[in-house]
Amino acid sequence: VLQSEQFLGMTGTRTMFTLQCQSARNIRNHSYFPAKDEVLIMTTTQFKVIGCLNQGNLHIIQLEETTPSFPLLQPVSIVGSLPIQSNPSGEFERYYKYNAY
Repeated sequence: VLQSEQFLGMTGTRTMFTLQCQSARNIRNHSYFPAKDEVLIMTTTQFKVIGCLNQGNLHIIQLEETTPSFPLLQPVSIVGSLPIQSNPSGEFERYYKYNAY
């Protein structure tokens, strides 16, 4: 995967970020690419740089999620989900119940 031209490639100046993140939410069941293990991270999530590596034209930056002194948004947890239902257009939707921490 890392050598794929669609991902990182093998030539040119490249930067890869590695994230240590506790609050990311897996969206595999909602993604167009379920095999990619995609996650969502809240827009106000803060990170600190814990490491940098320069391997020629490949820069690897390691980030770690931090707890902000003043949270801008409250995290959301999924409590459960209701069964899949079809809407008037015939498409299927899954409805989720959310509770704030």
